[in-house]
Amino acid sequence: MIEAILDFLVCPACLPQEHALHLTAGKREGGDIVAGALTCPACGAAYAIEDGIADLVPPGTAVPAPQAKYERERLAASYLWSHFSDLWDDPEATGAYAAWMAALGDCAGAGLDAGCAVGRFTLELAARTGLAVGIDLSRNFVALARRIARDGGLSFDAPWQGRITTRFDFALPQRLRRGTAEFVRADALRLPFARERFGVAASLNVVDKLPAPRRHITECQRVCAAPATLLVADPFSWSPEIAAPGDWIGGTPETGPSGPCLAALLEDVPGWSAQESVGVAWSIRDHANRFERIRSETVVARRAPASCPVLEEDRHYDEGNSLE
Repeated sequence: MIEAILDFLVCPACLPQEHALHLTAGKREGGDIVAGALTCPACGAAYAIEDGIADLVPPGTAVPAPQAKYERERLAASYLWSHFSDLWDDPEATGAYAAWMAALGDCAGAGLDAGCAVGRFTLELAARTGLAVGIDLSRNFVALARRIARDGGLSFDAPWQGRITTRFDFALPQRLRRGTAEFVRADALRLPFARERFGVAASLNVVDKLPAPRRHITECQRVCAAPATLLVADPFSWSPEIAAPGDWIGGTPETGPSGPCLAALLEDVPGWSAQESVGVAWSIRDHANRFERIRSETVVARRAPASCPVLEEDRHYDEGNSLE
């Protein structure tokens, strides 16, 4: 973990109260903290840093069963292909990340990629803003993203057919080696960052994978500065196995489509405006003969300068939204 993000961090277990984390027994290699612990002076929680990865998930947090699958190597290969296949001009690749960066428009200040998977959009944000942090609940995804950022590329095996695999190799272009990208393990429902620290934030294809999607949106707005830009994209593939229909953002006969409901939810916070943007198509690869094509509706929200406080102190932190 790079030392530069220490000033951003607060104890996620104490939210909505924000208590800065203190580094103890840190082992450094250059500007990287490769081992140690981050402790909360208020609740005493300790968050380990191992192999350079800070684990900022509150102690005792249960990983929902649908999210545990993201530790599987086969799924990691699928996401690596989805994020980076355009870099080797794969004929099945899409231009999703270029489209999302275009939808984001001009932005300044540190970037946050909330639900970064294997890190492509975090790298895009770092190249534009100079510093970006990606968070994901999957330690495997975080480790892969850090490796790609540090090594400038990756070689990985992916299923071809049955037990046959194929190797993909890619190197990051120079534009994606600019700036600093850091990755930490964290919960998208309890972002371990102080309020108003990021000038740009993104949530790409995360909302419909969470048991409390509204809390995630609240958290993204909490950590955005004034001014700031927040990009939210999602296919809204709602499932009652992940979140109760009453917790969805739209997607029911009573509420209507999710895109307008998301824009209205974002604008419900004083100082924010939001509008729907173009839908963005992207793909994920299972094996050589099976690809899934997905379209994510995209909403861009902007927080104006000198706006009102982002949120009520206790909004969306009730027991009904607990992850446990």
